[in-house]
Amino acid sequence: MTQITRRQVFGTAAAAAAATVLPATVSAKAPLASGQAPGFYRRKVGDAQVTALLDGYIDVAHGFWTGIEQASVEDLAAAAGLPDNGSIRIGVTSYLINQGNRLVLVDTGSADLFGPTAGKFLSALAAAGYTPDQVDDILITHMHPDHIGALLENGAAVFPNAQIHVSGLEFDYWTSATEQSKAPDFAKSWFDAAIGVKTAYDDRIHVFSGAPEVIPGFTAVPLYGHTPGHSGYRLSSGGEDLLIWGDACGVASVQFAHPEAGLAFDVDGATGKQTRASLLDMAAGEGVLVASAHLPFPTFGRVLRSGEAYAWQPDEYRFDV
Repeated sequence: MTQITRRQVFGTAAAAAAATVLPATVSAKAPLASGQAPGFYRRKVGDAQVTALLDGYIDVAHGFWTGIEQASVEDLAAAAGLPDNGSIRIGVTSYLINQGNRLVLVDTGSADLFGPTAGKFLSALAAAGYTPDQVDDILITHMHPDHIGALLENGAAVFPNAQIHVSGLEFDYWTSATEQSKAPDFAKSWFDAAIGVKTAYDDRIHVFSGAPEVIPGFTAVPLYGHTPGHSGYRLSSGGEDLLIWGDACGVASVQFAHPEAGLAFDVDGATGKQTRASLLDMAAGEGVLVASAHLPFPTFGRVLRSGEAYAWQPDEYRFDV
């Protein structure tokens, strides 16, 4: 490892000071640039390399919250330094795990199903150096469009070689015409996305129940409530673990301090509240590394206890990948 000595630091500083000449005044006339570079970030977990892939962002209006007063949400957003504009902006992140002999995705981003601020998953995948045909397995946390949208393009399968893994409870709910007819109006089209995945991937879809090892190194973790079969996945590799928990707890500025807070998108808010409380207690007790689609990118971190609630501790930037 390269080390910088005290002599080098002060010697360089002195030389720079001696050589300093004040430049003429310069006016920057270039227009401001827009947008960020494609969002990806790599981290090792044991022997596996995990790449977070940013699909973009969505804005969650304060009026969508349940189980918490809107004034409290506004106070929490202000305490987090967020803009006072009636909503909280959250990212949409998926995860690519390279196990050496297997390339695995957890969720796939939204494609064109969540508006122009998202839908950048495939660009992020390409920027990270991969193509859809290289992916062996796709683990679905749940079948909301921002997690399965990029599985399809014009109704066709985007991933020609991948096996899809999803909870049977989740799959049966989102491909049910009966459940679609009972759903809130804003969610009815979400069933169409799931039915499209069923048609396009057909016999490449594998459903599971409970908490099996879905593929080597990945164990399903039932986290029901946000959706009927919502599942996290625990990656175990080289003596280290990473728990990817989908949307069970996704808005850092609100839900760590108030686990009772849910969203109108929750299919079963009461169960989701219980799941979130148990999940946060477990994560804080174990100190396990976690990641979640809507936490601040690149989303890796740990849960800490904070009084009777919890706090989010982001993982430090990793230079070695």
